[in-house]
Amino acid sequence: MVAGRVRRAHGVRGAWAVESLNDAPDVLFASGAVLFAGDREGNLLPGADGTPQALHIEDGRPMNKEWLVRVSEVTDRDVSDTWRGRYLLADAATLPEPDEDEVYIGDLIGMRVEVDGQGLVGHVRDVYDAPQGFIIEVETTTGRSLVPWHDEIVRSIDEESRTIVLAPLAGLLD
Repeated sequence: MVAGRVRRAHGVRGAWAVESLNDAPDVLFASGAVLFAGDREGNLLPGADGTPQALHIEDGRPMNKEWLVRVSEVTDRDVSDTWRGRYLLADAATLPEPDEDEVYIGDLIGMRVEVDGQGLVGHVRDVYDAPQGFIIEVETTTGRSLVPWHDEIVRSIDEESRTIVLAPLAGLLD
């Protein structure tokens, strides 16, 4: 499961400023936790030896709207900077279960997007946490559209089929 995205290097000892993409950053970025390198769809990326690259958290703490995270495998700023934009994955078994009406943000990436009565229109490319609420970026055949995450727009989410159904609003995906 996607836990976060490395935004930039922080300091000279290899720490990262990480955007949390989950509701339990205090658990996932805690000292002693283990994360893995991955992509935005939640697929593990192999390390130099071809096996998933484990990242052992030495320290993680909130910093403004991000998390300051240090891992034992990255010890200098130059290496840390090469991680910019990469995703950090967690073993889903280490996460608390979301409530009945909740979904982890990272789970939305890659989901099918349908408009009620019109069928498939695209897939979720990314999710943004804006001051007015979450916004999903939907990649369609004609480009990308930003869709606000509001009850009147998002009709339903089916986690098993990985499908989000939107209300048929004129101009929403233009």
